[in-house]
Amino acid sequence: MKEAMASTVGLIPARGGSKGIVNKNLRLLDGVPLIAHAIKAGLESNLDRVIVMTDSLEIQQVALNYGAECPVLRPEDTATDTAHMFLVYKFAMEFLKSRNELPHSFCALLPTTPLRKVSQINETVEKIQSGNFDWVFTVNEIEHHPYRAMQVIKNETIIPFNQIDAHTLWSNRQELPRVVRFNGGTMCGLAKHALMNQEYNIDGLNTFQTRVGYVDISQEDAYDIDTEFDLEIVSSILKRRS
Repeated sequence: MKEAMASTVGLIPARGGSKGIVNKNLRLLDGVPLIAHAIKAGLESNLDRVIVMTDSLEIQQVALNYGAECPVLRPEDTATDTAHMFLVYKFAMEFLKSRNELPHSFCALLPTTPLRKVSQINETVEKIQSGNFDWVFTVNEIEHHPYRAMQVIKNETIIPFNQIDAHTLWSNRQELPRVVRFNGGTMCGLAKHALMNQEYNIDGLNTFQTRVGYVDISQEDAYDIDTEFDLEIVSSILKRRS
C-alpha cells in the first residue's frame, strides 16, 4: 500500500436490505453477484485498497471471496432506508483513523452502477490526488434539461419551475447551457471532509467554497440498477459488450 498521505481507498457501500429488489447487491449479473462488478473494477484500478462497507454477514463473505476487504460491519443507523450515504463514508474514515490507516482520500463505488469503466475510476483518483479539488464526481448529461421542469400547483395547473423568460424556456437544447448530474460511477473526496462534516460540504450558496471537479461518463456507463427491469437492461448491455 502507498504511504497514507498519498493513498486513495476504494469504498463500496452495500447494505443488506433493499425494497426495490430483494438482496439486490447479491443478485447475479453476468454470472456474478452485482457487488462483485464494483469490487473487480476497484481492484483493477489504481486504488490502493478496496473496502466493502456493509451491515450484512452474507455480503461480507461475498466481498472477501472476491478479494475486497471488509474489516467491520457498519452500524445499523447507517443502513436504514433513510440513512444518508455520507454517514457510511464518515464511519469508514473514522474507523480507518482509529487504526492509524487514514488515507489521503476515498473513492466510493456504488454497486448499483456496474457499467463504470476502470479508466473512469483512475481519472477520478488522479484528479483528487492532484490537490486541485476537494471532491471529484463522475457525471453525465441530464436526460431532460432542468429549464424544462414544471411545477404542479392547485387546480390541476402547471407553471415553469424556473423563473426564466419564454425565449430561454423554449430554446433548442443545443442553445441551452450544458447541465450534468452526479451518478454512482465514482464519488471521490478528501478524507478530512468526511471527518469534519455530517454531509457533503457542497451547496449552491457557496457557503463552503468547496472545489468540485468532475469526470464525464456516458449515460450508459452511469446506468443505475433499482428495479428488475434495470437488471434486464444492464444484463443486455453486458452481453452486447462481450
